[in-house]
Amino acid sequence: MDPLEYFFGVGDGELSVWHSPADLDLDGDGIPDAVALDFDGDGLIDDAMWDSDGDGVADRVLLDVAADGTAAAVFADSGLGLWDQPIVRLPVDVDGDGRPDHFLEDTDGDGIADRVVDGPG
Repeated sequence: MDPLEYFFGVGDGELSVWHSPADLDLDGDGIPDAVALDFDGDGLIDDAMWDSDGDGVADRVLLDVAADGTAAAVFADSGLGLWDQPIVRLPVDVDGDGRPDHFLEDTDGDGIADRVVDGPG
């Protein structure tokens, strides 16, 4: 994958845009689709910026990423670089191996799944 674009802001409309090579595979297809972030410099992944739709721009931030790629919380951006829209994710284990194969996402908070996302992200 080419470098992944992601951005941060403080809510005033000015964004800091970053480009980094993808180094995590969060959808499980063998191709890196996310950038691992180590904010505290301890060499461990803290968060990840994920391009879940494959367009080259991060559309999800995963917080407190575990070694298996799962996250404590997932957010989308409201357009200001704040990553302030919580994404409710329900795991779906299709093959019965105890690991999620897909996630149903409620992106607008209405209690109804709006999208299906592959992989452990």
